Amino acid sequence: MGHNALAALIAQGCSEIRWLAEKLGARPTTMSGLSGLGDIMLTCYGSLSRNRSVGIRLGKGEKLQDILSSSPQVAEGVATAGVVVSLARKYRVSLPVLTAVANVCDNHLTPSEAVTAVMNLPQVEEH
Repeated sequence: MGHNALAALIAQGCSEIRWLAEKLGARPTTMSGLSGLGDIMLTCYGSLSRNRSVGIRLGKGEKLQDILSSSPQVAEGVATAGVVVSLARKYRVSLPVLTAVANVCDNHLTPSEAVTAVMNLPQVEEH
């Protein structure tokens, strides 16, 4: 995946997190600060990020169960992905990138299928 496509996916994911957080009552400034955007950037680009490591290994074709069993650390995003999608359904917020992540974690999509599906979505106006 190229830098532009990666940036587009991350930007969309950030927007989705903000949409859900605001629907749940979070302040927009929280999401754009260190505890929101800062944490997301560290997760997406930090070489020590457990969640990023899981994603990279999934993208290389490893099975999630093998990845999780080979690591003594917890990648909390694996367990929380489905919870986020459940909250999105409950509050009627569309989260295509986060739903794709949950579908990969649940073995409903391969990482390649998830990226293709998300990159082929029609563009929508910001909320």
